[in-house]
Amino acid sequence: MKKLTVLGILFVLIVPAISFLLKVATLSKAKLNVPYANSVSFFQYCRHNLLTNCEHFIYLGMFCMVSSVNKRFRPSDIREGLRFRRPTTKNHLRNYVRVFLGVEVPNKVLTEGHSSPMDYLWYAFNADFLKQKKGNADAVVWANRGGGKTELAGILTLLECIFKDGCQIRILSGSGLQAGRMYEYFRRFLKRGYEGLVEDITTWPSDKTSFKNGAVVEVLKQSETSVRSHHVHKLRCDEVELFKPRVYEAAQYTTMSTEGLVASLDCISTMHKRHGLMKKLVDEAEKLGRPVFKWNLWDVIEKCRGRSCSDCKLNDVCKGKARDGIGYFKITDAITQLERTKAASFNLEMLCGESGKKKGWGWVFGWRKY
Repeated sequence: MKKLTVLGILFVLIVPAISFLLKVATLSKAKLNVPYANSVSFFQYCRHNLLTNCEHFIYLGMFCMVSSVNKRFRPSDIREGLRFRRPTTKNHLRNYVRVFLGVEVPNKVLTEGHSSPMDYLWYAFNADFLKQKKGNADAVVWANRGGGKTELAGILTLLECIFKDGCQIRILSGSGLQAGRMYEYFRRFLKRGYEGLVEDITTWPSDKTSFKNGAVVEVLKQSETSVRSHHVHKLRCDEVELFKPRVYEAAQYTTMSTEGLVASLDCISTMHKRHGLMKKLVDEAEKLGRPVFKWNLWDVIEKCRGRSCSDCKLNDVCKGKARDGIGYFKITDAITQLERTKAASFNLEMLCGESGKKKGWGWVFGWRKY
């Protein structure tokens, strides 16, 4: 007990006493109770953020001191106070998603000229908190099949509803089924302790979730009528390669900025066609000042362990990149997909053209890293 008290005092003395009192007042109002909250997750969160956010020293000190005099005090009480504090740095955001949403977003680039999935998530989330906001926060996301595009967009959608009051978000996809997937990801993450923020959920005439802070998420149908009847802050266009040209054209007039919230149109897709809509968007991006976030299989693949490169069927295209992988995509799945398909198809869908040999294809695509 004495050790805990001393340790707590040491932590608290690192930061000003005024900040300590303010945090006590803030946390005293947090009375949320989440069944799966636990001390391991709390300490994991603090461990990854101590160097980037000194406020966590306060939380650790509070936990140690209060625990020494009150055995009924739970670390989950402090953890829930952190749940609704907006991440203010890229590393803080990644740790927040890992701890509270259970997703490890890759942040390492293994292909020259590419971006990581975390680059896109931070760019889109932080756009509304910049001191000097841009005219818009439009972005093009070009990634491989299974590259986590839709799941990442679902995470972004939830984060914006939590931390951006009144944010209006719409999901539009090349097919109703694909739009439903992004909404399902969003709803799944919503159930990880954020249900208390919801005001209403409807399923007709469309899937829609309304929050108490005024934020709304709704799925739009792939039709001109549906698109033209909305004016919102954020529009997520998933698998834009499959969009009908007239629907995509109508979507250009959908987003509008308001005080504190910047309009953004996110075009997210794998490039299925060499001369399709996605190719056009990538080519036009630099002229329009629109960042392109591009990643492929190597940027999301798991770390290769215990395999011989000479005996691996991925060796011709991998060239040892997987040795430095930190992602989630299974190497065995990558090998299976390579065996099932032709090399040209694998290059297009999984490598985003980075290993193309036929007529130099694969190197002609423009990209621009944010």
